[in-house]
Amino acid sequence: MLFLHCVILTVLVSYMNCCDLERFFSEKQVSVEESASTSQIVFRGLTIAAKATPNDPRGVFTAHFELINTYKGAETLEAGGIGAFRRINVTFVTRPAGECSEGSDVPREYIIFCNLENEELRATSIAKWDESTDQRVWAALGWSAWSDWSACSVSCSSGIQQRTRHCLRAECPGFNVEQRHCNLFGCDETVNPLALEERRFFHPSKDRWQTVPNRPTAWRLKPNSYIWVPSMQLFPDAKIRPFPREFALFVTLRVQNQSTMGTIFSLRSRRRQDTYLSLEIAGIDLKLIHAASNGTDVVRIPSQLGDGLWHQIAISIRDDSVVDSYVDCEWSRTDILRSHTLDIPDDSDLIIGYLFTGDLEQLSIVPDPRLVSLQCSSLRTPIIDPSVKDVNQEVSTTQKSIKLSKKKRFKVSNRVK
Repeated sequence: MLFLHCVILTVLVSYMNCCDLERFFSEKQVSVEESASTSQIVFRGLTIAAKATPNDPRGVFTAHFELINTYKGAETLEAGGIGAFRRINVTFVTRPAGECSEGSDVPREYIIFCNLENEELRATSIAKWDESTDQRVWAALGWSAWSDWSACSVSCSSGIQQRTRHCLRAECPGFNVEQRHCNLFGCDETVNPLALEERRFFHPSKDRWQTVPNRPTAWRLKPNSYIWVPSMQLFPDAKIRPFPREFALFVTLRVQNQSTMGTIFSLRSRRRQDTYLSLEIAGIDLKLIHAASNGTDVVRIPSQLGDGLWHQIAISIRDDSVVDSYVDCEWSRTDILRSHTLDIPDDSDLIIGYLFTGDLEQLSIVPDPRLVSLQCSSLRTPIIDPSVKDVNQEVSTTQKSIKLSKKKRFKVSNRVK
């Protein structure tokens, strides 16, 4: 089959950079929604090669992709053998606006809209992939927005999280559940201050703290709810006393509005009031602040909080001057400060949630900064779970119940007469 041969050819193409493929449709690009509805096949792929096709009178351009996931037309791709190779090539017949030569850009992720014509995939439109565009495509195919990720099934040593969505039509292509791994770091030496049992560390006492409805592992904090504990009492092992100078911090939180202020995590010196390391929330962003007698350093961590959704934040401190940040399972940034800037006070107290309003589910401390990327995996497993009821099914069941109830009332009424 010619289509299968094309896939094999894609594997043999060397890895090279390619131009911005959106330029092929810059003059007649239609909306993502229209493209998703009218195209036979829609998939997400990473460019691995792109070049003009020699000896083709149409003057076409062929781009080769590593398949990430399929939105629509999975059966057509599988029939052509694409499932075995995870590689796919697409023909762009439309000429790009301006020059589009090899090696002019880095590989990137696209959403490709195409049709199968004469055993050749031909692009009808293309868009750079991001979370927003991803959701627009799924919505155009009839899916609701994804729910929040569930709480991780374990606090350490590898658990799972899931999120769900519902088909809003009679039938939708794709899947209704996504799953990923979480808390992949080990339990040895991991400290979770939220799980401390001593009441004296909690203000007010822990039995007066409010849990989050439908989220039993999370706490709802108010400005007068906080934990204050000497860091020396966090780590019973003498080898890592006092608080480690290098560590990874894992936080899962939810903030309901963009005006929230407060301290999520803070290490404060008892002897020197002007010396501390704090993770603070200010509006939609987080700030890591280190203050000492020789000045103050601020690392801003863009995180888009305040949307009422759960977010996962991971931060590591290493080499006395390097801060690595991850937001929602993706690397965000690495900041390199002045040498020996991040000096952790030996006599520090740990403070959690001071003057903070929001929901806090996780605050784990691991004395190994290399584990910062292990809070959750960016790889997601699609699942079709029939036990997750679609909205249409629920509405249909409700309507049937109402009709049946009306019939019963009508029969009863007739018998009374």
